[in-house]
Amino acid sequence: MFLSNLQPTSNFEFSCQHGISCDREAIDMELNYLADFDRRDLSVDVNGEKILLEGAVRTQRDVERAMRVASEIAGFDRIVNRLVSVS
Repeated sequence: MFLSNLQPTSNFEFSCQHGISCDREAIDMELNYLADFDRRDLSVDVNGEKILLEGAVRTQRDVERAMRVASEIAGFDRIVNRLVSVS
């Protein structure tokens, strides 16, 4: 599912080591590569020690997919979900 698994021969790396801002960047990039996922109205921000997912996606399934990606990268307890589905 993650970028590093999509192209096993590539040397994809994020520009920072680890931390809240790096996790935010990783989540933001990973959401860009989800198949059949419209994230135009979705933002990924940092609020203190939490990562905030905010905006609108097409379906409840997309809300769940975004949360799964964010939770796998940063941990469920570090994510604040303010996503809504529009359909």
